Amino acid sequence: MRLTAITLTATGPGARQVLDAAQVSAVLWVAAVAEDRLEHVSIRCAPGHVHLGIFTLARSEATAAAAALGICRRALAMSPLLREWSVGAVRAA
Repeated sequence: MRLTAITLTATGPGARQVLDAAQVSAVLWVAAVAEDRLEHVSIRCAPGHVHLGIFTLARSEATAAAAALGICRRALAMSPLLREWSVGAVRAA
């Protein structure tokens, strides 16, 4: 299992500054596709930031990072909750 750490950052004036971790988790699971091989999500919410630990069954760090980033981008595109948020940082852990 591979861990990719991603930070989401509030970017718009209408962004809710503190999000509910359970809601963010639900959005990420809906955004994931089978090819992502998502296994587990860890979430810590802070004002203006959401820190994600996305665990996948990817074979390499690059594949894991691409899958985690894809999940986040789809979630940002599809969810009104995350409409004014963006990916701030990505790192393999």
